[in-house]
Amino acid sequence: MSLQHDHEEIHVGKEPDTSSGYLESVPVSFETLLLIPSLLVLGILSIAPLAVILWMSVMEINFLPGHNPTFIGLQNYRQMFNGTVAHSWYATVVYVGGSLTLQITLGTLIATMLDRVSRGENVLTSVIIMPMMIAPVVVGLLWQFLLNPSFGLYSWMLNQLGLFVNEPILGDSVGAMAAVIVMDTWEWTPLVVLIVLAGLKSIPAQLYEAARVDGANVLQEFWHITLPMLKPALAIALLLRSMDLMRYFTKIFITTGGGPANATKIIGFFVYEQSLRFYNLGYGSALGVGMLVVTVLLGMFFVETIMGGAGDNE
Repeated sequence: MSLQHDHEEIHVGKEPDTSSGYLESVPVSFETLLLIPSLLVLGILSIAPLAVILWMSVMEINFLPGHNPTFIGLQNYRQMFNGTVAHSWYATVVYVGGSLTLQITLGTLIATMLDRVSRGENVLTSVIIMPMMIAPVVVGLLWQFLLNPSFGLYSWMLNQLGLFVNEPILGDSVGAMAAVIVMDTWEWTPLVVLIVLAGLKSIPAQLYEAARVDGANVLQEFWHITLPMLKPALAIALLLRSMDLMRYFTKIFITTGGGPANATKIIGFFVYEQSLRFYNLGYGSALGVGMLVVTVLLGMFFVETIMGGAGDNE
């Protein structure tokens, strides 16, 4: 049986050739072959450490001579639900939530203003991204100096406003958490600015021209055009910054050491403390696996929520 359509004969009922000869005839691009070595290296560097951490998370590891690793099952995972870990997760929620809110809000506003600058945009962008180029250790030392209760500039300014007069900023639980959030915001808001600015450059100018013809003001343009079109860029910024905030602890290590009274001991610092300070590698590995699971779920939430909404608007 055959059907004639545009002078081409199509045979109905003929099964496609899925034999090995057909699959072997599919050409492999030269670019794909070039990627294979790097993909193998990336797979080894990613899969091998993950396998080791999963193995360590179900073991009790002691570095004393004559003590071999002992299998203890899920005992390390059961310890993850005690009060100390819950307090670290609470500090993590405050730290990550506060930092993301400030960085996304300020980064979007700064990028929007930069996009409207007609002259000197490149110079201003270069100045804005300078904090991002500083090593986190240097940022921690710099802010520790600025917040010093004896000679720190920021400490003096707050004292003039009647704040933290009798107590150092980093010695107060609320002040210390606010300080590390502002520290991270100062350093990494420029990354959000770059991502959002790239998203703004991809928005067609015709959309704004049509909105102005319809009588839309600046706020209406931002709410109905800019913000919906920025959803992919915002999703990327949220994904990158949330993953970094979950695992970074350098500035906290330099400035507060997790204190005062464990107020800034986020889960990343707690993993470091258990693994490399107390040498409880099994428990630290289980905490690291828990961190990985939460980070993946958080990333999936951002992608599904923001990118899903973006897909609905298209």
